[in-house]
Amino acid sequence: MRVQFTVNATNWAELQRLAAHNGYPDVPSYCKDASLQARTYANMWSKVQDSISKMASGTTFQLKDLIQSPPSNLGVKLYANQSTLGIVVNSKKTNGTNSFTKL
Repeated sequence: MRVQFTVNATNWAELQRLAAHNGYPDVPSYCKDASLQARTYANMWSKVQDSISKMASGTTFQLKDLIQSPPSNLGVKLYANQSTLGIVVNSKKTNGTNSFTKL
C-alpha cells in the first residue's frame, strides 16, 4: 500500500531538517517512522553509520553484517549514500547481494 501527501517548499525544507536532525538518511524514511510512531529505521541507520565509521579502511562487508535481517530499502539507502559514508560498492555481488568496501 502506498501513502502520499503534498507539501510546499517550506514544509519540504522543514521535513529535510527534521529527518537530518533525527538521524534519518532521507525524508521518506523519517515520515514513515513518524507516522507509525516508530524509530526503528533511524536506529538501524545510526547503527550502520556507527559500524562503518569504526571500520578499518579496506574492510569489505555486506549490510547483513551490520544489521540482522535488514529491510531492502535500507540497502538502497546504503547504496545511495556511499560518498557520505566513505564506502564503495564492489563490482561483484555475493549470492545476489551487494558488498561494500570502506575507503
